[in-house]
Amino acid sequence: MIENDNDIPIKIKSNINKAGIFVGILIVLIAIGWIGAKMGLIPPILFDMWPQIALIIIGIFIVYKSL
Repeated sequence: MIENDNDIPIKIKSNINKAGIFVGILIVLIAIGWIGAKMGLIPPILFDMWPQIALIIIGIFIVYKSL
């Protein structure tokens, strides 16, 4: 078991940080979309499709990171 951060290779730390940034941005975008839909700025049909859109974005990110 890893005792501290000094035992984690730098490349793994970097990938974890990048994934965390991506998840944070995704959460912010979902929140902005939710607020926009509640305010009537975004048509309800687009907001109803957000899980599919989020899956597409996550899929593109995974493909990008694996290349």
